Amino acid sequence: MLSKITVISCFFCVSTIYAQLSSKRVKKQFVEQTIVLDSLSLVPGSLTIYKAGEKLSPNAYSISDIRATVRFNSKINDTLLFQYQVFPYAFGMRYQLRDTSKIFSQQKGDREKFLINTTPYTIQDVFGGKELNKNGSISRGINFGNNQNLGINSSLNLELAGDIAPNLKLLASVSDANIPIQPDGNTNKLQEFDQLFIQVYNDKVKLIAGDFWIDRPKGYFLNYKKRGQGLTFNYSAKGKWGGIWKTQESVALSKGKFNRQLIQGREANQGPYRLIGADNEPFIVILAGTERVYIDGKLLERGQDRDYVIDYNSSELVFTTRNLITKDSRIAVEFQYSDQSYARSLLQSSTHYQRKGVHAWFNVYQEQDAKNQNLQQELSLSQKSFLEGIGDSIQLARVSSVNQVGYIENQLLYAMIDSLGYDSVLIFSKDPATAAYRVYFQYVGPNKGDYVFSEQLALGKTYKWVAPVGGIPQGDYTPSRQLITPRKRQFLSSGANVKLNKNNSIETEFALSQFDINTFSTLDNADDIGQAGKLAWENVQHWKRDSSSFRWRNTLDAEWLSTSFAPIEQFRTVEFDRDWNVRGRNYRGNQYLAQYKSSVESAKNGKMSVVGQYYQVGEQFDGKRLFSEGNWRQKGWNATWDASYLQSKSTEENGFIRHRAALSKNLGKFTLGFIDDQELNTFSSQQQLSSRSYAFYDYQFYVSAGDSAMQQLKIFYRERYDWRPDSSANLKNAAKAISSGLEYKIKGLKQVQVSSLIGWRRLEILDSTLLQQDPENTAIGRLDLQYKTKKGDITLNTFYEIGAGLEQRRDFVYIKVNDGQGVYTWIDYDGDGIEDLNEFEVAQFIDQASYIRVFTPSSDYTKTYNNEFNTGFFWRPERRWNNKDGIYKALSLFSDQARFRVNKKVGSSDWESLLNPFDAALNSLDLITTNSSIRNSLFFNRTSAIFSGEYVISLNQTKTLLASGYDAKSTQSQELNLRWNFLRKFTSECKGSIGNKISAVDYTQNRNYTLNFWNAQAEVAFQPSTNLRYGVSFRRGEKQNIQGTETLKLQEFSGNIKWNQTQKGSLQGEVKYVNMNFAGNANSAVGFDMLEALQPGNNVVWNLSYQRFVSKNLQLTIQYLGRRNENTRTIHTGGMELRAFF
Repeated sequence: MLSKITVISCFFCVSTIYAQLSSKRVKKQFVEQTIVLDSLSLVPGSLTIYKAGEKLSPNAYSISDIRATVRFNSKINDTLLFQYQVFPYAFGMRYQLRDTSKIFSQQKGDREKFLINTTPYTIQDVFGGKELNKNGSISRGINFGNNQNLGINSSLNLELAGDIAPNLKLLASVSDANIPIQPDGNTNKLQEFDQLFIQVYNDKVKLIAGDFWIDRPKGYFLNYKKRGQGLTFNYSAKGKWGGIWKTQESVALSKGKFNRQLIQGREANQGPYRLIGADNEPFIVILAGTERVYIDGKLLERGQDRDYVIDYNSSELVFTTRNLITKDSRIAVEFQYSDQSYARSLLQSSTHYQRKGVHAWFNVYQEQDAKNQNLQQELSLSQKSFLEGIGDSIQLARVSSVNQVGYIENQLLYAMIDSLGYDSVLIFSKDPATAAYRVYFQYVGPNKGDYVFSEQLALGKTYKWVAPVGGIPQGDYTPSRQLITPRKRQFLSSGANVKLNKNNSIETEFALSQFDINTFSTLDNADDIGQAGKLAWENVQHWKRDSSSFRWRNTLDAEWLSTSFAPIEQFRTVEFDRDWNVRGRNYRGNQYLAQYKSSVESAKNGKMSVVGQYYQVGEQFDGKRLFSEGNWRQKGWNATWDASYLQSKSTEENGFIRHRAALSKNLGKFTLGFIDDQELNTFSSQQQLSSRSYAFYDYQFYVSAGDSAMQQLKIFYRERYDWRPDSSANLKNAAKAISSGLEYKIKGLKQVQVSSLIGWRRLEILDSTLLQQDPENTAIGRLDLQYKTKKGDITLNTFYEIGAGLEQRRDFVYIKVNDGQGVYTWIDYDGDGIEDLNEFEVAQFIDQASYIRVFTPSSDYTKTYNNEFNTGFFWRPERRWNNKDGIYKALSLFSDQARFRVNKKVGSSDWESLLNPFDAALNSLDLITTNSSIRNSLFFNRTSAIFSGEYVISLNQTKTLLASGYDAKSTQSQELNLRWNFLRKFTSECKGSIGNKISAVDYTQNRNYTLNFWNAQAEVAFQPSTNLRYGVSFRRGEKQNIQGTETLKLQEFSGNIKWNQTQKGSLQGEVKYVNMNFAGNANSAVGFDMLEALQPGNNVVWNLSYQRFVSKNLQLTIQYLGRRNENTRTIHTGGMELRAFF
């Protein structure tokens, strides 16, 4: 026993001596949530972590000293500074002089009886060995209290990746989180947090269970990009004759419904542009990543730094300043959206075989609504019978939305009365005796309904009846809803491409489709099935011996579509309908398309082609088109063009001439260029020009310069002229537009990156009788600057953008959720028992958090001019002058960090207001919305462990445009924070702040106030060891509402304790005594804000939190909170959670 004590004592003495002799290690690194600091074990209690110069509390993370690992309780995503000491050993490693496996074999003797087992039990890894990487956790918890109902919460997040068998890998992401929203669509790559799947794969096989994508298979007619939830299987193998077989089989629930929407751009409007459903559903949720956006036939890229951003949850599309949207912009969007009317199954199979000279494929696709599995759409037996009788006339599927449910609390209900001789009139009612009807009102357009919007309440909108005048309805809403019919799509395609010889090949494909738009009904099923076919021949001739010099390619192909053929998605080019002038014409009949194309291709110079086409749609359309396109480069000249002439007959005779061309000449460091776009589109009947005719000519000159790929400059000037037919049926100049702009970029340098753009456009209306459009001046601008000095003492990141668009008038409702799982609390200020919009506050205590606020989309938009400004500035003079003397040494003790973020929208195009991001007075009628945050922190001795100071100036402002008005808030403050470690175990902190807080709304009166406030706080902390800390503090402050009579004087005494045991757990608790000397109405919005959710008089608030690792990967958390006022009962709230880490 004595020898053991001696050995242990010697070990700790040596370790202590080493720790004292070794210098501190310092490491600065970016951290997400977990970091391995060193390859050696840490000296317990030696670790100190700083974030932005401030020491992090040990309660914010857990440490494994043996493994030198730090895990933070939440994601950091920032650069931290670590100071620590290490032992000269890695205690987590295995040390031995002999390999025991060489003493005994596995087959000889009872080997385990002669080995010392230091672990009394065996821990089995349920997810396999070291070959499988795992990350995540599972938790179960409960919340309870005497002011709330029992709440239960659980979560599962698990990620797996690695080998599960020889030549077999696993990749999995599993979670039970039900996330009802889509990710942000403002980046080029999406963070798809709702993707849940298990994937097993190797070189030949891939099996996915869960969420997956399926893309367009080989072939011409079948086109799709779908998200499914189920099973998909991929397999590839070599065939008997050396070919390769590839197949994909999928069975799943379809997660989306396809739609293609054409949008005509609006002058001086970058967006948002609202996307709607295939059945004209006004408010939909777009499935993330399924959209394809085109302008004038060009595919765009998503991202704030690219072409557009999209809000998938509100289905709104906004274009960046890289694309100036005008009245002439042709926007096409293909997308999938969430449709929860029925459960929709998805079956897919695609197989293709390829060997030398032969490529064959066979595809099957089926998507079907389960008509007896309604999700968000409830159907009664009578409604199903009604749908059976309408066949394919689904426009008739409108039914009454009035349901008699009886009185239900916290719901918008209506009573039915007789009024002015009209019976069955619905009126909003709160009377339990009469409020018995739940009604859904649908917008049908002006003078098409009998109801109009009345008011916005916390639970939603209410509507009121208006009497008809002269038999003409005066409203725009009806108590009805459009029923969505279950649908079925089936598609089969098969084809092959065969190379006949060196120069010739043929391709053929046949497709069969079935599209039933109402599976409830067997009526009108005769037109559900359609067919399509295609036959193509290609000949390629090589000129000269070098086959890469020139190729002469000739193709002849023909395709046929029956009247009822229904593709899954658009398979032709995005502007096919416009090329043939059939967009929006809804011609029906068998379609025939034939074309001959001859092209010359050169790897050195480019290619050019001529195409002759013929297109027929039944007896309704007949057209012939000659088309040429190409791109050619030679001796510094670059030319691209496409030109066409269309002659067609339908109900009118049509001639369509168009050409687009770009020509440029490279002059060394400069490039001169010319671009033009011209169209003449005439429709005539009996030699008379129709109103559909038009013409325009658009041309542009530009010059670009750049001494290298690092620096680029482009200046352009552009004009456009529009002609429309006048009363004499002659084309007359109706409008003129002038545009100019500049682009400048610096990239590839270490210290500076610049990307800038300025654009201006003036639209003049020359004849307002020909073009119903207001004249407009439009300006757009963008600056993206990143700068850093060589020594890193100054860092600057700036983003500035101006433009024009729309702002939606927002509606919102409050929804009751489980106690403790919400954000807002309801306070019945007027005592009427009705949840009014002005009676909800942000909950300060968990037992009060019983509501969430949900914004509901509307179709009411306001034109705005936008300014967005973001900049970050960091000055660290110690990096430059730390080794200097005198004034430079003194300046190196200071540092400054500033952050400005302003996003404002105004109603007028006043240049001074538009260009200045800080011109955003909340009371200005011109300010539509704003969201700004300005903060500047001046530090003194920021990294010192003894004394430091910080002076902060901050301003936060928000203004939101609502359907009922606006809601504005502002908080401005100045703060001074001082920290002094006056003894080794004692720390003192002093904080003082002064400022004002403004709340301004115009939809109610009792939420308008301006608070002037000041606060002073002193805290002393005693830390006898690295794992124990005591603290006491005193705070005093005053608040005064200068718009009213409310005043407050508060005094707060508090004490806290924090205890942390490495590798085991932590305990922290706090008790506060708060005296609120308040004068005024405490039961009001201003009273709630001033009192910080407490009550006048003496208040006691306490909390206790205990966290412990029950085992290596099992964590137990227990929380208890309470508060008491001298005039109210004590509120107790508790919770417990058990979390297992993988």
